Amino acid sequence: MGRRGLLCACITLTALALGVGCDDGTPIEQERALGEAALAHAVALCEERPSRLAGRDSRAAADWIAARLPQEGTRVDAFETPIGTLANVWHCRVERPVAVLVSHFDTKAGIPGFVGANDGASTTGLLIALANEGKLPVAYLFTDGEECRVAYSNTDGLTGAWHAARSGQIDKRTPIIVLDMLGDAGFNPSLAGNGSAWLNALARRAAQETGVRVEDAGAIIDDHLPFVAAGYHAIDLIDFDYGPGNAWWHTAEDTPDKLSADSLAQTAAFVRRLIAILEQKHP
Repeated sequence: MGRRGLLCACITLTALALGVGCDDGTPIEQERALGEAALAHAVALCEERPSRLAGRDSRAAADWIAARLPQEGTRVDAFETPIGTLANVWHCRVERPVAVLVSHFDTKAGIPGFVGANDGASTTGLLIALANEGKLPVAYLFTDGEECRVAYSNTDGLTGAWHAARSGQIDKRTPIIVLDMLGDAGFNPSLAGNGSAWLNALARRAAQETGVRVEDAGAIIDDHLPFVAAGYHAIDLIDFDYGPGNAWWHTAEDTPDKLSADSLAQTAAFVRRLIAILEQKHP
């Protein structure tokens, strides 16, 4: 080993002893810029389209999202429902996506001042940022009508997900990864217990390998359920601990100042690692 090789070895050993590497830092640190971009999109969605009410503001909100995505591979899927015309947004630039990343963008009706910064806008902003980066071999689905009007049932709530799951637009072998409420500065994500077991296991591995602490939750009603019911493999990563005692959920307190680029960077690191694991298993 020459002097240069010895120096490199010493630097490497020192870095390992200190817990750092010669790259750009940990997986989470590498996502800082993407987290900032995701936050900017989420804030803009709240400020420019604050209502996002399914059936009332659907097309305007869907068009707003589509305009922030690369034109190639983006389309708005409008469909009729008992509450009016809703609109999902799709984006995909690969022939065989490794997975579909899902975020709802609508807000719940009947809550004065509710803009859904964390609940809807945060993960929508994240998907927009990831789609514009263009590095992941995935499809992106922005769902409308996730929120129920009265109580969740087969005809109330999860409407955009039901439409996508029944439409045949996704190969049944493609995993579905639902992301929801993951911009909270008090980041405490969980995996829904009623998601696909094997995919949840891979998600726990991805979280461990990226340093993201993910807990296990019980059964959760979210956009993964219509896909599971339709025979897809689907999971739901959600932070259902928003404010003291979850007090900010579905209130006017769900505002952009509660969001954190760091939380969105952690989610991005987790997603990127999970997709890499899925690529290894299904190249």
